[in-house]
Amino acid sequence: MPLPFSDVPAFRRDPLTLLSRRAQSAPPGFVPLHLSNSRIFLASDPQLARATLKWSSDEIDKGSLVQKLKPIMGNSLLTNIGPAHRRSKDAIHLHLQRNSLSANLEKMCVINNGYIARLAKENSFVTTQESAPLALQLGCTAIFGHDVLSAADRAALIKAVQIVEGELADDMFRLWPAMPWTSRKRTQQLDHARSIVSLVVTRARANDQRSGLLRALEEAELSDTEIDAEILGLLIAGHHTTGATMGWLFYHLAVDPSISEIIALEADTVLDDLENGDASALRRAPLSLAYVKEVLRLYPAGWWTSREVLKPLAIGNHSFKRGDAIMVSPWQLHHDPRFWDEPERLMLDRDFTSDAYMPFGVGPRSCIGMAIAWFELQLVVLQFASAFSFSVANSASRPKPHPSVTLLAPPVELRIGPRTDRKNKSRAA
Repeated sequence: MPLPFSDVPAFRRDPLTLLSRRAQSAPPGFVPLHLSNSRIFLASDPQLARATLKWSSDEIDKGSLVQKLKPIMGNSLLTNIGPAHRRSKDAIHLHLQRNSLSANLEKMCVINNGYIARLAKENSFVTTQESAPLALQLGCTAIFGHDVLSAADRAALIKAVQIVEGELADDMFRLWPAMPWTSRKRTQQLDHARSIVSLVVTRARANDQRSGLLRALEEAELSDTEIDAEILGLLIAGHHTTGATMGWLFYHLAVDPSISEIIALEADTVLDDLENGDASALRRAPLSLAYVKEVLRLYPAGWWTSREVLKPLAIGNHSFKRGDAIMVSPWQLHHDPRFWDEPERLMLDRDFTSDAYMPFGVGPRSCIGMAIAWFELQLVVLQFASAFSFSVANSASRPKPHPSVTLLAPPVELRIGPRTDRKNKSRAA
């Protein structure tokens, strides 16, 4: 009989492989994982996974695997439960919806075109060096307001987010407490990162042009510390994941020129309207949306989540007791050959309504930044595919994602050149 914690070494070494192999070693259902003294089950069946995520929060809610991140993340939407979670969600939700984002469309197009103009002077770029700052600048427009933050503020936020995510990753499924000297160093690093976030947020809140989101958090009577934690959570769950996805979008435009070409042609029909502020034009670009959906299937940034059973209950034919944890892994569900034909292949004609597709989770606790992610990613794809042709600078095999708190993309050097047709040459000029 497997011992408690016996899966931890394999999980820390390669969690994606562990979850996939464990799921496929048994019929779809609830598969035991040995990651702690408590019972943990992987929901490897899409319908059971959805049922778990949609279950009443009175009986299933965020569990200890998520709650243990609170000392690092603070009290925020990512870690809170109950009334505190609802208060933050109500304040944030309306300001991160697609209709609200359309007000920033022209500004986002300007930001993308600024990056395009700068990159047009180069013949190559490294994905991670450009995608994360671009995602942060786009995200900051939605979170803080247009031009509220300086370039120095954005650079400081990137550093702060990297520190916090590094600590989060190190804390996941730690077997033993950190040594006192290590713990002191980590505390100092986290305090420094949080102080950066607090300073930037304080400056933004003092700006008369601050966003409706900041105003809503203030009107919800969140404390300064709580507002800082919410913004840090949005940056961790938003810009970092979006930046990683952008890296994969650029990479696959390089390895599959045919996809890049058809998206560039689609961009010719909608970009003028988008750059003039007509967000409805995105609905006339189904190929770019399908491309974003498929890249998110291959590389779901939120590759796992967990829930804790609060009282005895049954899901399907499986009985749970209080304290049991249920893990749902979009990565496992998206790559399981029982639910997808050729799951490792990028294909634009898939059925993205499948129960096995959940890049942002499902139910009341699905990613609150989902609307902004779809919006930003499709816009970036259209503008960059219109401006450039891409190729990989070396012939190395397909890079592997790095599973941290989110699913990170490794750096890949891409060559770029302006598209040859008149319309796209003018965009890249």
